[in-house]
Amino acid sequence: MAMDFSPFIENNARLPSIPRVVTRIVTLAQQGDIDMQNIADLVASDPALAAKTLQYANSPIYANDHKIENLRRAIVLLGLNTTVNLALSFSLTSSIKEPRGSGLHYPLFWRRSLLSASAALELGRLTGERALEELFLAGLLQDIGMIAIDRLQADFYASLQSDQVFHQRVREYEIEHMGGDHAEAGAWLSKHWGLADRTTLAIANSHRPGTFAKGDRDGLFVRCVAVSGVVADFLILGETSDARNQLILQCQRILELSNNKIDTLIDRMHDKIPEMEELFDIRLTESASQSSLLEEANATLAAMNIASLQRTPQKASQNGPEKLSREERYDPHTKIFSRKFADGYIPDAFDIACRTDRNISFALLEVGNLKDIRKRLADPDAFIAEMARALESNVRAGDVLIRYSDDLFLIILGGTTPAQANMVSQRIYDAIGLLHSPSKKGPLGGITEISISASIGVATHSQAHEFRSAEELLNAAQAALYTAKLKTPSRIAEFEEDSD
Repeated sequence: MAMDFSPFIENNARLPSIPRVVTRIVTLAQQGDIDMQNIADLVASDPALAAKTLQYANSPIYANDHKIENLRRAIVLLGLNTTVNLALSFSLTSSIKEPRGSGLHYPLFWRRSLLSASAALELGRLTGERALEELFLAGLLQDIGMIAIDRLQADFYASLQSDQVFHQRVREYEIEHMGGDHAEAGAWLSKHWGLADRTTLAIANSHRPGTFAKGDRDGLFVRCVAVSGVVADFLILGETSDARNQLILQCQRILELSNNKIDTLIDRMHDKIPEMEELFDIRLTESASQSSLLEEANATLAAMNIASLQRTPQKASQNGPEKLSREERYDPHTKIFSRKFADGYIPDAFDIACRTDRNISFALLEVGNLKDIRKRLADPDAFIAEMARALESNVRAGDVLIRYSDDLFLIILGGTTPAQANMVSQRIYDAIGLLHSPSKKGPLGGITEISISASIGVATHSQAHEFRSAEELLNAAQAALYTAKLKTPSRIAEFEEDSD
């Protein structure tokens, strides 16, 4: 089911908008011949924006020996792009307030948005991405679609209550009820506002960084924005061991950051928070005791971070996933997690789910025609790698994707009901069904197209159906896979009690 944007078009007046003075600044900046004095005059016409611009120019970021009190000089120091992006950032955070009767938790929304913005900028510095102020804006706006959805349907997020703390759960809820998520809505709004194409691209793919290959021109920009949300969640959730392990996992997988760079990132974020709080007049971190929302969500914290590598001290001495080298952790052809990693990780993931009374699903995907692919394609490994990228683009941010054997992939889905696990499996099945590659070894010697023939078996550990071990859950997924291979047309099957 595709997301329906007709309500956005029909109810345009109810959507958030950019203040008029900022719209004029953006329009002027897009013109070829820029007069900085004209920009300064426009900024000066909004006293609050002028004050914030001067405050930012005098912040520790620029470390000037003398205080800057002239607005034009401040804009020259900051540069045009920085001024435009700051104008957008300041105006949106100050102008978009919580409407009466809203189901969206606005303080949490803005806290996550500003932390993401700051994290995107720091990730850009660590990875060598030059467009830092653009990263700040894209990080800030990556979830703006949630406000658009809230404006059109005020009670949409009300039933989530404290679960709004868990960003992936919010996204699953949106997909289930709308056929799409806030990233799609935010990208639509960004286009509607006329923002830069790269900003729109980053918003659209903030939950799908695997869409871009490492060498893509905008790939690093998009991946920095995607990881920035994980950094924000780490800070919001109280920097627990579960949240930290999830942060490390995503930083390594998506941006290939070393542990030293991840530590540097966390230190820089701690240094930036007081400055950001002063600039935007908002509290960016709250302890569980200070926030009723976090208090309510605390019991389910570990479950949302089911993809973490949490271990006891006794287990840490064993050959677990954290003891493997990088080459051992990842499959060399697809760059996703390897069987060696899986053997140590799977029991931990299952154990966390059991201890927190949360669901966990295993989905096994088999490529049924892999031998034929290898025979008929000149570079079959490249085709399998392309399939792995398609899988990464369609699993959820917290899920773990594993090359379990040559023709078998395992997806570990935390906190899912059987229906949700089936929904993700169907999305994966549909995505890889679109993949095809020309074969030079067709039945008549000519060029034909070969596609992937796949089957998926799913099993879920829940209160309704409890498994005694990870091995038992995996066996159930294998039994479901056997059933799926016999089904047509969609070869997806859920484990049933009598199927074994």
